[in-house]
Parts: sequence; structure tokens; C-alpha cells
Amino acid sequence: MYLSALQHLGPAWFLRRLWFKAERSFGWLERRCPVQTWEQIQVPGDYVTRWRRSAPYLPIAKIDRAFLAAHVEAWAIENGHSPVAEADLLALGRFRIFNHDLWDAGVQPRWQTSVLNGASVEASVHWTKLSDAGTTDIKGVWELSRFAWVYPLVRAWVLDGETRHVERFWALLEDWMQANPPNRGPQWMCGQEASFRLIAVAYALQAFRGHPATTDARVLLTARLATATAERIQAHLSYALSQQNNHGISESLGLFTAGALWPQLEGSAGWRDQGLETLFPQVDALVDADGGFSQHSTNYHRLFLQLMTWAEVVLIAEGERLPPHTRDQVSQATEFLQNLMEADGTVPRYGADDSADLFPLSGVPAHDFRPAVGAAQALFLGSRPVAGPWDEASLLLVGPMPITTRAEAGGGEVDCLAAGVGVLRNYRGAAFMRMPSAWRYRPSQADQMHVSLYWDGAWLTEDVGTFSYRGGPAEDFGSAVHHNVVTTAGRGPMRKAGRFLWLPWVPCIRQSEPSGFCASLRDLAGATWTRRVLRLPQGFVVVDQVQASAATGRCELRWHGRTRAGLERLAVVCSEPSEENWISADGQTGEGFFASRYGRREPSWTRRLSAAGRTVTFVTALGCTIDLRPDAVLVDGLPYPL
Repeated sequence: MYLSALQHLGPAWFLRRLWFKAERSFGWLERRCPVQTWEQIQVPGDYVTRWRRSAPYLPIAKIDRAFLAAHVEAWAIENGHSPVAEADLLALGRFRIFNHDLWDAGVQPRWQTSVLNGASVEASVHWTKLSDAGTTDIKGVWELSRFAWVYPLVRAWVLDGETRHVERFWALLEDWMQANPPNRGPQWMCGQEASFRLIAVAYALQAFRGHPATTDARVLLTARLATATAERIQAHLSYALSQQNNHGISESLGLFTAGALWPQLEGSAGWRDQGLETLFPQVDALVDADGGFSQHSTNYHRLFLQLMTWAEVVLIAEGERLPPHTRDQVSQATEFLQNLMEADGTVPRYGADDSADLFPLSGVPAHDFRPAVGAAQALFLGSRPVAGPWDEASLLLVGPMPITTRAEAGGGEVDCLAAGVGVLRNYRGAAFMRMPSAWRYRPSQADQMHVSLYWDGAWLTEDVGTFSYRGGPAEDFGSAVHHNVVTTAGRGPMRKAGRFLWLPWVPCIRQSEPSGFCASLRDLAGATWTRRVLRLPQGFVVVDQVQASAATGRCELRWHGRTRAGLERLAVVCSEPSEENWISADGQTGEGFFASRYGRREPSWTRRLSAAGRTVTFVTALGCTIDLRPDAVLVDGLPYPL
């Protein structure tokens, strides 16, 4: 296993890990990030006056609230969602977690308590003394401190102009800062989490910039928070950059945000410049030729677009733009997600998913990607989706833009060789296939050749999501058995080697297929598996052919879906005598569960067919009838050679 990791990640990766461990063990990080009080962070006496005069204005600070209110009210009525009602729940201590459920955190929030299981984490020690791999899933402890609650408060104030929303923001921020002095406790463990928090505070500060509740003393508090956050990020930025994913992007933008939106602090010019100097090379490296992103995940791709949208909005406020090459790559990344998106705003889930949605600025559910994609389209493509409540996010973040071009979602076939994804579409639905032919960056899950089927406006089969990063395969839902694939002897193409590491990095070998997609791989049991996904006018057919390594090898085909009725719409046949099982809520294997959001799993269904033999063929059809013959499969009576 170590040799495999060395082969894929390289010796530099191991040396960096050793260095990061030494920084903690010998106290070097603690000396760079000392525990201190907020009062110890020095800010010039005339700083607030200079900030009010010279800090850039974001769109939310420049547009007349009455203009915005009319739009927000209309969207709230259309969507049946009241931002005022959600904001008022915060006064009762009820917070929305993972952009999904409400959780009772208390009127004086329990910032160090996990929203997943109620466990608390020690908050009196330096953050380097804590571990994110302990018995408590640290993401549950971090969730409230991402400050997603800022955005419903801004939306509510935009709608009705009531002072109580502004005061609630400041009261929560003051309470959080009192409970979390710089570098003490779990909320300082992760620079990315600190960056999300600072971006939220920056946005609220801009929205409430001219409100009487935004006093000089409170502006000074935010300057201290920006300073502490920037210094925390700087101290360990090399670690974030080594991740080669959204961590580095987020932390670079955290530095840039501190420097750009709190100018004239002692370190602001350096933070701003360092943030941009590290941001642009990452975009160049992490976005591939198709516009795909290094994390192999639709949800983290959305997060990347939201981060780059924020970068461009702040740069425009300064009178600048992203460099042309960086802008072109972000434009490609926007088109990539737009092309995967269906007309209802959903996308085929794949890869790890922690429910991140950086800017919950509309009342549509988190699985609707139109708010994020629409804002990125407006900035980087000069287009927009079909109008609807999702436009609220673009208006409140980017501002009004003179756009007339409409970009329809679900616009045809997608075949992104570099990103390793493809979509076939017909008039009733879509078939998504995951088929990475090469790995530039570490895989997110063992999902090679996974297929999701969208039919009559619903995902019948799909990736089941992510329940937890902390647990084993039965909890993280990342293994092959949690995907719509074929396994032999219970083994897929990779095994889990760490919380975020799968080995070996087995590629899919692409083959020509005029009617759709075809790819093959060799799994850990030594079997060769070939999958063909065919698009027909009336539906889709998936043909799986397995050459087992031994006559006793047992092959298993799994289809996962939220409802049994959806999976029953599939016609499935096998070339060998087979056994079919329906599984729901198996706590031991994790099969028959669906993670609607991080940390929550709900009973769903797994349809599993198993057969033994040296050569096994499974055929699955949707929207058509099938009859398997020795050398062909008849689809609605027409032969397709095997």
C-alpha cells in the first residue's frame, strides 16, 4: 500500500506530510499562531474612518434596498419560502445545517458542540493540540461556524428593512468572537473554514455598511477578525496548497478577502497580493482541458465556481478583473457544470459531498445548482438560466447585469475525456457515466464506470452521496459497492487507504461506441469488466460483460435508488443463473441508504443481482424491452451485437 501511494503521490507528497507533522509536534505552528485576546490585535485608531472612506463597495452595498426588495419578495412568493421567517428562527436558536435541516443550537449558540451528535470539543487549548480525526466528526463542530446563517439575515433585511436582522447578525458575531479568541479551540483548526467565515462576515458588513447598527466599534471587531484570520491562513498556507483542491483556493481567497475588503490594515497589501499570487496558478493547474475540477465531485465543483465568483466580484469592486487566462478557465468550468445540469437544476452526483453551498442566497433547495451556476454564467459567460427564484443569488451577489442570452440546461451529449464524465440524453431523460481514463489528482471515491439514470424528471439511479468522512466504507459511501457498478468477489477497482485516499488509481480504458459510451477496467479481484451505455430514441441500455479471474468468481451488479418503484422501472437480465436481492437500510454494509446531506442517511434501496461464472453478462434497460441472446441483445426486437 505504501509503495502504491508513493507511486501515485510521489516522494514530495510524503516529505511535505512529514514536515507538516513536525511543525505540529515541535510547536512551530503554535509559535507562528499564538493564542491571544481580540484586544491584543492592534488596529490603528483612525482605521474605521479610513475604512468607511476607502474600502471597496460590493454590489450588495451599492444597490438601493427598495429595488432589491421587490425582486426578493416576488421570488419568495413564487418559491413559497420566506427569508424573514428563516431569519426569525435564528432568534430562537434554530440554525439551518448543511443547507438542509434546522438544528436547535440555543439562543446563545453552542459553538463547540457538534450538530451531528451533540458532542463537544475542547475549546480552551491551541488548535494544534486538537485532531480532526478523533471520535467526533469535526465537521459537525465546524458547521455553525461556517456562518451560513449570515445569508438569510441579509436576505430578510433586504426584504423588509427591519433592524432586528442587522442586530441579530452583530449579536451572533460578537458572541462567536467572545467564545473563540484567536487560535484557541476547534474553530481555528482549518484555514478553509476560517476563510468561509470571513467571506460571510465581509458580505454582511457590506450589506449593512450604512446601517446605524454597524457602529465604529463593530467595524473594528471585523478588522480584528480579518487580521486574525489572515494571519492564521498565512501560517499554514503551504498545507492548503498541497491539497491541490478547494482548500488552497479557499485559503488564497481568504487572504485576498482580508486584504481587499479591509484595506489599510498593517498587513492588508501583503495578504491581498499573496492571495492572488497563489490563487491564479492553482486555477491554471486544477482546472483541466474540459473545465473539470481536480476534486472529481459535482458539489465541490459548485464550490469552486462560487469561490471564483466571489473573487471576480471583489476584483470588480476594486476596478480590476481576473487575468484573461484564469477567466477563460473559470468560464470553461462554468460551462462544464452547466452542461451536466438538468432543466430542474439538479446534476448527476458524483464524488465526495459535504453539502457545501457557500452562498445560500435563494430559497431553492441545496440540490438545485441554478443559483451558483447562474451567478457564474452572468459573470463569466454573459448568459443566464431560464428566469426563476434562483436568480436571487446572482442579483444579491453579482448585482444587476445587462444579459439577454438564455442558456438552457441539459443541452445534449457531454463527453469530457479529461474530466472523465459523459452524459447521453434523449427526449425523456439522461444517462451519466463516470469513466476517468487518467488520474491527475487523487480520486475522491471508487466510482469508476458508475452510471446514474435520469428519467421523466427524476433520478431513478444515482450516487448515494456522503454520510461521513470519519467512518469506514459503510459510512462514507465511497466504495464500489455504494455505486451503480459491477464488482467481483465483493471487490472494486480500488481500496480505501486513508480518509481521503483510494489506491491504486485504476483508469478506465475508453473504447469506441457509436451509440454511446464504452469503457473497461481491471478490478482488484483480477477480473476484466467492460461497460457499454447505449442511447436509443426510446431509452437507454447498459451492457456489462465480466471476464472473471476464476471459475468460482461471483459477479454482482448493483443499482442504487431512493425508491424501490424507481428501480423497478429497470429491466435487468443476466447470461447466467442469477439471484436478485432487494436491500434497504443495511447498517453493516451501508447498502440501502441515501445521504440527502452530510451526516444524515435515510433508508433507500439497492437492487443487487449476483451470478457465478467465468464470463458473465448483465443487461439493464430503461424505456425499452430486452431479450438476451448468446451473441446479441434484442432491444424492442432489434439486435445489438455483444
